[in-house]
Amino acid sequence: MARPAGSRDKQFESRRLALIALARAHLSRPSGRHASWRELAAACGVSTSTLAHYFGDREALVEAILHDARKQGDAYLAMAARPSGPFADSIRELVGMVAQGLDRGVMSLQVIGLTEGLGSSRSAHAFLGHHLEPMLSAIGQRLDAHVARGEMRPGTARFAAIGLLAPLVIARLHQSELGGAADYPLSLRQFDVEHAEAFIRAYQALPS
Repeated sequence: MARPAGSRDKQFESRRLALIALARAHLSRPSGRHASWRELAAACGVSTSTLAHYFGDREALVEAILHDARKQGDAYLAMAARPSGPFADSIRELVGMVAQGLDRGVMSLQVIGLTEGLGSSRSAHAFLGHHLEPMLSAIGQRLDAHVARGEMRPGTARFAAIGLLAPLVIARLHQSELGGAADYPLSLRQFDVEHAEAFIRAYQALPS
């Protein structure tokens, strides 16, 4: 019996998504961060030729991981882009939202993007385009809205967005990926709270 039209494409895409998930999980582990193409194929339970059939090469696989994660995160980015109340409350919620996202899987994408991107301009471009810039853009949109309301000091929202995001990422790199929690522990929860309050003090518009 002939296979229904489109079924092969659906099966291909389903298998491709499964391989993306397996490869992402492996690259997220400390032991897998510098995995070879052969090791990635083994982690996915396929041959190197099969992995090449679905992705072509390592850089294309990394781009696929980042692109898939971007699609999954679009709804959260839309939420991050919208103010959720007065400036101070909105910033506290935004910092909490970003921190929660980092702690629930987004941090692993940061590590994959940095590890792969520092060794490949193509992977760096994918990391910026599919992950880092969309995050900064969403944060910047919320900040621009607060500036328009007169609640935040005028300035370049993109710079402020970097200032909001970067410390949250660095703190988690320090504690988790670099192992700082063992010898130099800090409370990420307290860090997030103090960071939000510092950002509010720095950027909240003065009463007229």
